[in-house]
Amino acid sequence: MNINSLDLNLLLAFDAIDRERNITLAAERVGLSQPALSNALARLRKLLNDPLFVRTAKGMEPTPYAVRLSGPIRKACELIDGALKIDASFDPTRTSRKFSVYMTDIGEAVMLPRLLRHLQTFAPRIGINVETIPKHGIQEAMTSGDVDLAVGLFEGLGGGFFEQRLYRDDFVCIVRADHPTVGNTFSQQQFIDLPHVLVSSGGTGHEAAIEKIVVKQRVKRSVALSVPHFLALPAIVAQTDATGTVPRKLALSFMNSINIKLLTSPIKFPTIEIKQHWHARYHHDPANKWLRSIFAELFSERNRRSR
Repeated sequence: MNINSLDLNLLLAFDAIDRERNITLAAERVGLSQPALSNALARLRKLLNDPLFVRTAKGMEPTPYAVRLSGPIRKACELIDGALKIDASFDPTRTSRKFSVYMTDIGEAVMLPRLLRHLQTFAPRIGINVETIPKHGIQEAMTSGDVDLAVGLFEGLGGGFFEQRLYRDDFVCIVRADHPTVGNTFSQQQFIDLPHVLVSSGGTGHEAAIEKIVVKQRVKRSVALSVPHFLALPAIVAQTDATGTVPRKLALSFMNSINIKLLTSPIKFPTIEIKQHWHARYHHDPANKWLRSIFAELFSERNRRSR
């Protein structure tokens, strides 16, 4: 088939059907009526001499030929879309765009309340979907544009990614405010003797930073409980005699609502840098630039110092 005979809109229709596996949803995705999208599929079938998508109980399933075409067509559509958006305008006060963000539960507690207040005032139609961080790699979703931004402590994203530091944080120990054996100071022996609540989510670099130092200094702890989320830790500590090690900003966010107190850790943990990360493909995209500017405005130490 000669590529000159192929309408770009047909490729967009193919990609929409491939993503949605539903004619009605695919039509909405590309802004066409259902009959118009069905007509585009019929034209593609004729041009390529293949059914491409077959209706099943699960939806419109691709033929083997369509599966082979899927990756190249999606990549071509994304590249063209990215190129055309470089000079496009973006009005956050009028759009109803939904952004997807990778963020740890720490970021959810520390950042989301303030972020939501800001959006409700200045961009009330904007939506944020916080995605679960996969244990192995976030690059693919960010490269494809399924996730717009990663905010937190992420290491080793590799080439093709930009980053911007938002703020520095350190680790503190927490115990319940009326702990029977711990006052306003925390000795290394108390750190060793008390039962510990650990976090082992695998989706954040925070626990890795803690464990690396504990192992390096050969400090033995009594681990009473391991949980998958940092957000559970303050509530558990507030009701037991256990202790936990958490980022300071997370602990401070709980101080007024949970019966805990912050203590300087007897183990010297490194300062960590919380950054926002994005893929180079979306570096010039106006919508993504706006989103990054909001995170920088609200959470960057540099901006707070200048106020």
